[in-house]
Amino acid sequence: MNAELEEYLAHLRLERARSANTVEGYRRDLERYLADLREAGVRSLADVGRGEVLKHLKRLRELGLAESSLARAASAIRGFHRFLHREGLLANDPAAMLSAPRPARKLPDYLSVEDAARLVEAPDTSTPLGVRDRAMFELLWACGLRVGELVALTLPDALWDQALLRVFGKGAKERLVPVGAAAIHWVRDRYLREGIRAGLAGGRGLDDGRLFLSVRGRPLTRQRVWQLLKSYAAPLKLRVEVTPHVFRHTFATHLVNAGADLRAVQEMLGHADIATTQIYTHLERDFLREVHRSFHPRG
Repeated sequence: MNAELEEYLAHLRLERARSANTVEGYRRDLERYLADLREAGVRSLADVGRGEVLKHLKRLRELGLAESSLARAASAIRGFHRFLHREGLLANDPAAMLSAPRPARKLPDYLSVEDAARLVEAPDTSTPLGVRDRAMFELLWACGLRVGELVALTLPDALWDQALLRVFGKGAKERLVPVGAAAIHWVRDRYLREGIRAGLAGGRGLDDGRLFLSVRGRPLTRQRVWQLLKSYAAPLKLRVEVTPHVFRHTFATHLVNAGADLRAVQEMLGHADIATTQIYTHLERDFLREVHRSFHPRG
């Protein structure tokens, strides 16, 4: 069964252009599924029926997995069996009629303008690493990047003369995102022109041309950006738990609340479907209700 799994993951990587993080998530879900089948005495995927699939999902629910995790696992299993059936490796598709659990639509956390500014301004910019961190945070807020997109940025991706960033998102899709004056100041004028990035690189040839580097001259990782944000946010006692993705939600929410066109926000975020972007209109309505309650005499 492992051979079929590796063939499916290769299909996701090479033919569907799924990101490394997405493929790794599918691997975890499907390895857990196959382990469950083996424990139940199943030795071949040809012996799997709808009952085995449902038993696995029931077990995941009993383990206390969130609805979103159940939905992801069901999606991985459906895609796996569909691929094997289409490729002629299985005569039947036991997951064909499987309906995915629908996760509740949770409104994303975001920072107020004041809290976002406090967090962005938290690094000590009298130090080289403080300038680097300020530059990263300014870019996260200014451009609504995913953390994976941030750490993947290379020097040629910054089109400073046009105030644009070239970003490669999910499925290696390219988009251009405007960059504001504050972010340009901290990234280009301070971090790059003052030689901070060059100092971190140190001529060691370990940087792969990436924009943001660690103290060892290597590209920063997603995990390290997460850790840095947490360390700066902790003493500020902000109302939401801060993650890199909170900056993305903050970027979109501030634009929508200010009246930005939803299609333009969709383009900047790199959402394939406008329905994904429309969640921010709910936040806008909440914002308007709060304004009404606060300022209307009959609110």
